[in-house]
Amino acid sequence: MRNGYTTGTTACAAAAASCIFKLSNRIIEIADISLPNGTIAHIPVFRDIDGFYAVKDGGDDIDATHGMKIYADCTINDSGKIDIKGGQGIGIVTRKGLQVDVGLHAINPAPEKMIKENLSKLLGGKGADVTIYAPDGERIAKETFNEKVGVVGGISIIGTTGIVTPMSVEAIIETIKCEIDVAAAEGRNTICLTPGKIGEKHFSENFRSVPVILMSNYAYEALEYAKFKGFDRIYVAGHPAKLCKILMGYYNTHSKRSPMATDWLAERLGLTEKFNTVEEILTSSDADLSFIATELAEKIEKDYGFRHVSVIFYDMSGRKKGERL
Repeated sequence: MRNGYTTGTTACAAAAASCIFKLSNRIIEIADISLPNGTIAHIPVFRDIDGFYAVKDGGDDIDATHGMKIYADCTINDSGKIDIKGGQGIGIVTRKGLQVDVGLHAINPAPEKMIKENLSKLLGGKGADVTIYAPDGERIAKETFNEKVGVVGGISIIGTTGIVTPMSVEAIIETIKCEIDVAAAEGRNTICLTPGKIGEKHFSENFRSVPVILMSNYAYEALEYAKFKGFDRIYVAGHPAKLCKILMGYYNTHSKRSPMATDWLAERLGLTEKFNTVEEILTSSDADLSFIATELAEKIEKDYGFRHVSVIFYDMSGRKKGERL
């Protein structure tokens, strides 16, 4: 699979193109960018009426920012310092817990450092004021998690290594951690982890003051990080088709990593009929799953050391099918 480049690397290439033009009136077609791991990335750069830009290439890990233009404008000065700020289409941080302070543009420390290091090699002791901007940033950001984690009005300039590895799993886990970071920074004393939209929707309707974080299939990573961030009381809510897999011994609930919970749940409930799905069990039976919710809560408490875990099961229509509060 083909690697790509982060928004940070893309912005860095655009900044290099602008810087070279301002220094020598030369328009380049390829920017040679030193990445944090010491390798060189050869990034195509362009110029149009809006300025110098590079195109975000996510490789085989295509997301909302893939194919977008990220621009940069450098103003050369004699200060010896390089200052970087965001412009149009770069989001503003509005919540604590992210890598950038509230009120500043969402240009993370790693790409900021990469831009400064690359430009310093070109400037020869001169300074520069650099503005990163993305005319389509506000529109494209609506397709990302930015607003959910507290970045409004545009995209983020991010990336630790400068390279996008075609593994969306890594991005999902980093998003989960980011949301937990925000909740911790806001002083929340509890959070709710849920595997999907069913838990998110129905838990939020009943517990409006508790942040709900989608952990997808990555219960192990979400629970471990929640404990690391100091939460000792959490909720776990959602459909038992996913959550029962944890009791079966699978903290990664992806279908490739764990079997269906249908037969396991039917056996625990003493049902002899054959069911195709867990939802079929829930809709055809009035069984109370509270004893299973209790077992799940106690298992998570034991495995991770939480002081208290509350578990709530919902079926697809939002009916509560068991709880341990």
